[in-house]
Amino acid sequence: MSTNRFKPTSWQWLLVLVAATAMLAIASFSGNKTLSDGDRVQYLSERFACPVCDGQSVSESNAAVATTIRGFIAAEVNKGSTDTEIRDELIDAYGTSVLMTPPSDGAAVLVWILPVAVLVFGMVGIAEAARRGKIKAATATSEDFDLVAEAQQARSPSES
Repeated sequence: MSTNRFKPTSWQWLLVLVAATAMLAIASFSGNKTLSDGDRVQYLSERFACPVCDGQSVSESNAAVATTIRGFIAAEVNKGSTDTEIRDELIDAYGTSVLMTPPSDGAAVLVWILPVAVLVFGMVGIAEAARRGKIKAATATSEDFDLVAEAQQARSPSES
């Protein structure tokens, strides 16, 4: 009686990895809750970069332009503007460099997809090479043992 066991191929593993990544992304972006105006101002201030500071958010910076942007965000939130409207106004005024995270549309989507794609294809390549037997553990030969013995003899002083 032969056992015909299912052995997944690299493409099937890739499909599982893509599905798991998609579920993780959906889970991390879902669950929006309503924020108070103060929390929303803080949230938005953390999402925009100070135009004159290096890597600091508007919320962290004490620069005059960061204070101005925080004031703008607070005024817009009090007026009832949506997050998208506030984002668009700040991008119009300062460009996309004001975003703490790169946009996820157009060519900028490569910033998000390329590292994941490289990781996935690298893992698939390593798995495929290991499956084909191209990656094997080295085994010591008698020549290796002779070299080690010679090195040990040369290193230790002879006792006579």
